[in-house]
Amino acid sequence: MSEQAQRTFEVDEVVVGWKPTESAGAALDWTLQRIDRLNCPLTLLVVFDPHKQVDEARRSEVQAAVDEVAQRVRVQHPSIEVRTQLVDGDPPQLLAERTGPRTLVVVGTDRRRGMSVKYAFSFGVRLAARAKGPVALIPHGELRQGKGVVVGVDGTPASIAAARVAARIALSRGGEELIVVHVWQEPTPWQDAYLPPDDAFLDSLQKVHQDVLDQSVAAFADDWPELVITKRLVHGLAPWGLLDQAADGSLLVVGNHGLRGIQRFFLGSVSHTIALNLEGPTLVVPQRPQ
Repeated sequence: MSEQAQRTFEVDEVVVGWKPTESAGAALDWTLQRIDRLNCPLTLLVVFDPHKQVDEARRSEVQAAVDEVAQRVRVQHPSIEVRTQLVDGDPPQLLAERTGPRTLVVVGTDRRRGMSVKYAFSFGVRLAARAKGPVALIPHGELRQGKGVVVGVDGTPASIAAARVAARIALSRGGEELIVVHVWQEPTPWQDAYLPPDDAFLDSLQKVHQDVLDQSVAAFADDWPELVITKRLVHGLAPWGLLDQAADGSLLVVGNHGLRGIQRFFLGSVSHTIALNLEGPTLVVPQRPQ
């Protein structure tokens, strides 16, 4: 095993975007179920948006609330260092600045399904698009206690980076099953480069995508021979196929290509759609931390 292939998912700090809302509460609850295993400091970060006027009385109220939560966490997890921090600025930007290869940022978000507008945005999408490290997006509401860490792969370096992180997470959970999913779809008939698909064409295309799945797994599997890996080749639209496969899992992991310039404000189309339609805990991993 190479030095790069760590056996478990390790971070130096967890930062939870906190405010007195149900979605932030869900993010904190999800984090506290794992903080002892991660064994690292926890920061509850409150960001006041300058575009929303907040008077000193409200600031004091929020400060008291987050201090109370922090004290409760200290009692429940005495071995964990718990910090609080209140800052002013654009919330997604400031949280993105706290991200890094060994810093996990966790935020809560609303749960919704059916959003199809490619460039629609949510707080989680804006944060994950700018992040330099893993970002966990936790929808509030009753979460299913599923089993298996699900990761989507497409043969790109970004998806392999995500798969490596997913493998370490699965191992850190006592050897939980890693479910590696590749979703494919035949070319649409109106694309001039292709003839209308027939059975032979679809069979050959499926074999090509099976190779993508097999090669993606082969890129990291030898580093963790003890890992239980299940491969799933799914026919359909990539984001919805991944969301469906993750429905019974404990966590969905997807990669982000980590673009620069103006493009860094956009996730890839698959991860973007997933981030807008969360039904369970989802980790977005940029390509940089491989």
